[in-house]
Amino acid sequence: MALLKTLAETYDVYADLAGIEKNGQPVLLPISHSTLNAQIEVTIDQDGNFIDAKKLEKGRDAVTIIPVTEDSAAKANGITPHPLCDKLCYIAGDYTAYTGDDKEEYFAAYIEQLREWAESADTHPMVQAVYQYLMKKSLIHDLVVSQVLELNDDGKLTDQSKIQGLGQTGANVRFKVSGSRTPQEVWKNQELYNKYEDYYQHKPREKKLCYISGKMEICSDKHPSKIRNTADKAKLISGNDESGFTYRGRFITKEQAFSIGYDTSQKAHNALRWLLQKQGYTRDESAIVCFMVNRDMPLPDMMKDSINAYHGIDGFDFDNFDDFETLDSVKRDTGKYFAEQFNKAVNGYAGTIKVDDRVAVVALDAATTGRLSVVYYDEMGGRQYMDAILNWQEHCRWRRTVKVGTAEDSKKRITCESTPSPREMALAAYGVQRSEWLEADGKLLRATVKRLLPCITREGCKIPADLIKAAAVRASMPQTMSDFVWYNDVLCVVCAMIRFRYEQEQGGRTMNDFLKDNVEDRNVLFGRLLAVYDYMEQRAMFERDETGKIKDRRTTNAKRYWNAYSSRPARTQKTIRQNLVAYERRLQDYELKKFEEWTGEIMVHLDESKFTNKPLTELYLPAYYQQMEYMKQAFQKKEQ
Repeated sequence: MALLKTLAETYDVYADLAGIEKNGQPVLLPISHSTLNAQIEVTIDQDGNFIDAKKLEKGRDAVTIIPVTEDSAAKANGITPHPLCDKLCYIAGDYTAYTGDDKEEYFAAYIEQLREWAESADTHPMVQAVYQYLMKKSLIHDLVVSQVLELNDDGKLTDQSKIQGLGQTGANVRFKVSGSRTPQEVWKNQELYNKYEDYYQHKPREKKLCYISGKMEICSDKHPSKIRNTADKAKLISGNDESGFTYRGRFITKEQAFSIGYDTSQKAHNALRWLLQKQGYTRDESAIVCFMVNRDMPLPDMMKDSINAYHGIDGFDFDNFDDFETLDSVKRDTGKYFAEQFNKAVNGYAGTIKVDDRVAVVALDAATTGRLSVVYYDEMGGRQYMDAILNWQEHCRWRRTVKVGTAEDSKKRITCESTPSPREMALAAYGVQRSEWLEADGKLLRATVKRLLPCITREGCKIPADLIKAAAVRASMPQTMSDFVWYNDVLCVVCAMIRFRYEQEQGGRTMNDFLKDNVEDRNVLFGRLLAVYDYMEQRAMFERDETGKIKDRRTTNAKRYWNAYSSRPARTQKTIRQNLVAYERRLQDYELKKFEEWTGEIMVHLDESKFTNKPLTELYLPAYYQQMEYMKQAFQKKEQ
């Protein structure tokens, strides 16, 4: 109830945009309107005379806004014509003659419905022109003459010829009406939208109590579909199971269980559809959207990593950071510079949130083919939402490489501290690399993302322990992935997840001094030791030729024995250490000295009580990462 009420209120906020295409964004549908994919476009004049016709290419331009009735919007079986644009079997008076399929009743129902509108007080010249033309019953003849449709040798219309992959007989038709200057599209005419809305509202229907608005309204038991996309048949509200237990047992009729006004239903469904298309996350068959209820203001996209979450918001122009690659990395850390500039922009945006702003988060999933379920819904104040988002982005972040930009071919790679997206966390836990990137079962991804939503929107909610454990197990198998995917998409992501939980539990302590604060922790010590062994072999093995290219690149012993090391660290440590003896001869004196120094620092704290084969916890992973980064920086300073 709360969700539908909130969506109806949101529609009222944006009502002035209904039917208007703005900056290439999806169109908010007017009340009593829906969409279909048109295959044919017919142009007529104001007197109802045929001028021209053409086939339409499949794509966004084929999506057509059409007026609908309650029955036609929910059409499944039976004769339920749309009021204006529809399939050939409804609007072509010569359909039966050209196909042999008796559809006279379909045309009769359509033309009678169109006549009532054309002769009403809320008619429109375009409607009258279409009515006059279709009354001639020559549509298919005109389309054949225009070479839009093709007949077989028997002079019949068949489905052997296709339009947009659809048989000819099932083609949808839309109209243009030639005016004094240029043809006007009936599916883009704002005045026509309003005329039909008024016409349909004036039809006599009984008023009942709307459970959403609390007012006596014309109610409907048939609600729109096409919520996630134009081909989506799943509905949020449906009660057509009169023999089962959808409502029986508690109520006698479905109206007692749920009664919603027609206008309220139209507003709520149209708003939800528009928000999902405009700013929603639709992937892996799930649909999630976060929106401002009370005013037109873009919000950070919590389904993206923290760097890309602010695209489309004023003040976040990433073109200002074009000079990253030209910065002198020796004198300046480009990741740190980016973070400084980015944080300024974030703080500036957060200051625009008002006290009375309201934010809603909705997640949908298909319960069945025809049923859409709300798997997550939360509503909060604007500042509460921003505090939660900023808390998430502050504590669940790690230094990694991210792509910044909109178009895939123009995205730039930037290495900086970034909060991974919920989907990246799900892939880190359950993904398998089969091609270039990680892949996982869509159902598992949807369920995992849903579990992470409260962690983002509610401060104090922890990332599920089993999810972190699963991601740590994947990170303990580096040989199953490429180096970049393992390091950037698994190791760094699980470290970010661990950081979020660690800083929640430590009550103010951050991970900046993680190694110092946990100098006696067995898991941290073994993680650091693994990093020393791994980097020692890398320094010794990756010799370069005269051109600077690496001559010999193989998997290190640390990577080969990684999984065994995480399960039996004491025993596996000895094996890795023995295999490093041959590589020590390749190290320079200062290198060998530093590695011995770091090993000694760690082994001092690994006494007999800690040097056991008890499996390591996930804390060994951020310890490995931080020790590795510390050693790389130490050698970099030495070489400079």
